Amino acid sequence: MLLNCARFVKLKANRWKMEKIGFILHGKIRGKKSVQESLTVRFSADYEVRFYETVHPRHAEKLTVEALQDGCHFLIAVGGDGTLNEMVNGYFKSGGMGKYKTCLGVMPFGTGNDFARGNGINRDIDQLYDLIKRNRPRLLDAGSMQFRLKDGTVNTRYFDNIADLGIGADVVARVNGVHLRKKILGGKLTFFISILLTFLTYKHKKIRVSWEGFHYEGTVLSLVVANGRYFGSGLGIAPEAKLDDGLFEVVIFADLTIMDYLRNYTKLRRAERIDHPEVFYHRTKALQIDSDGGVVIVEADGEIEGQAPIVYTCLPGSMPFLVP
Repeated sequence: MLLNCARFVKLKANRWKMEKIGFILHGKIRGKKSVQESLTVRFSADYEVRFYETVHPRHAEKLTVEALQDGCHFLIAVGGDGTLNEMVNGYFKSGGMGKYKTCLGVMPFGTGNDFARGNGINRDIDQLYDLIKRNRPRLLDAGSMQFRLKDGTVNTRYFDNIADLGIGADVVARVNGVHLRKKILGGKLTFFISILLTFLTYKHKKIRVSWEGFHYEGTVLSLVVANGRYFGSGLGIAPEAKLDDGLFEVVIFADLTIMDYLRNYTKLRRAERIDHPEVFYHRTKALQIDSDGGVVIVEADGEIEGQAPIVYTCLPGSMPFLVP
């Protein structure tokens, strides 16, 4: 579904003001000053340009709230999947479409950039300019997740792409702690090495998964709740996931070994289904996961969030997003 966002805002008779673009800028992206200058040059003739720069983790969420209150008509995450995730959380926690007529977008500068990859979005200022000028965002689904924090309190977070538990969350924790390696090796190789290293010490998690008409109980290598197709810097874990069908694709990797993973790595890169008796694909609009002993951490869009038990719910058509 396509949506028009307002092009201009009328002040008084015969007076109009430019629309505002709020760039939620990750403060540590490479070439930050040059990026800001390029965006200013490209957009300032036609739009009011504002930059909101992060200085600490989770800061993009607060900056998004600020940008919405400032009346920005477009919010663009300039960073990776984590920056986009924080922007999406700020958007929903501020009221989302029920309160703001704001279009969301992303200019990918992260390690994985998996949401952008799945939507044909690149680091091209001209592409971004055309998307904003055309002003025809698609109404994409998002996901909500309710889970427990370490202190036992229940928290709600949102995600635009993929959430998972099991080895994926352990890999994310490892990747997020090796900033120098990411700069030297790049995203794909960093994730691949981190997966192999995590396999050396990883222990399968015992969980229970349920939704209407379905129940699974057993050990898993990983369980993925997918809105988009890719995670882990280009691994096509959910080949049939669609961002606007109102459903998650749930992928269960049960009793798999590192050799199973390596044998199917090429298929994951090509976003192909894996034919294996311990790999299961399902579709649902909501599910609940409980831990059957032990701590099971969860992550979303490359950010560690909390731990099971957890409830996932799809939010159909809740994100007006600029995509090619």
